Amino acid sequence: MRTLLPLILALLAFTSVAFAEVSLSINVPEYALYLLSNGQPVKRYTIAVGTPYEQTPIGAYHVFFKERNPVWYPGSGFADKTPVPPGSDNPLGSRWMEFKPSYGIHGTNKPWSLDYPVSGGCIRMYDADAQELFEIVSVGTPVTVEYRTMLLEERTDGLYLKVLPDVYEKNTTSQGKLVEMFQAYAERYAMLKDVKLPAKVEFQSIYVTKVATRK
Repeated sequence: MRTLLPLILALLAFTSVAFAEVSLSINVPEYALYLLSNGQPVKRYTIAVGTPYEQTPIGAYHVFFKERNPVWYPGSGFADKTPVPPGSDNPLGSRWMEFKPSYGIHGTNKPWSLDYPVSGGCIRMYDADAQELFEIVSVGTPVTVEYRTMLLEERTDGLYLKVLPDVYEKNTTSQGKLVEMFQAYAERYAMLKDVKLPAKVEFQSIYVTKVATRK
């Protein structure tokens, strides 16, 4: 897959939408942005998301503005409102892709902040990743921002559940949600009895448990 990825990305950048419909899917608790081609994931990017106090907005959006080397205008939470020009001091990095007014996908001059809920609501990426994505997406590209703390994963020995930290305390982890998610796999798997869910997953941890075996 890695050897094919540069070719796939090049095709996505230059192929018409009729042949490759590009979209983006973001899962906040996973700190992940997925590049999709015709609904199928092509690449996963590590990101940073908004804090619990300045949350990344959940919903269906689309890219409506793109900019190389953006100027950063400090928001209301900053005493110094002096605009920051492009360069190493600019927290937006070298690329900006706006999907909701004042919310964008962008690079960063703080790569160590990725994999954490530390932004003002925007999606931070490694600057090289933001540059790559900038060339692939266009104005109109769909952007879906989700909040999923429960993920099912097929492995050779069965179906596994990954439970992520509930960083925004939305209480999205439940037995009912597991049963709902399992329906897509019910024809091929038999759910185990007494699957235990954690009361809480600690920050920067992931809870993994087997939930079903193949029929």
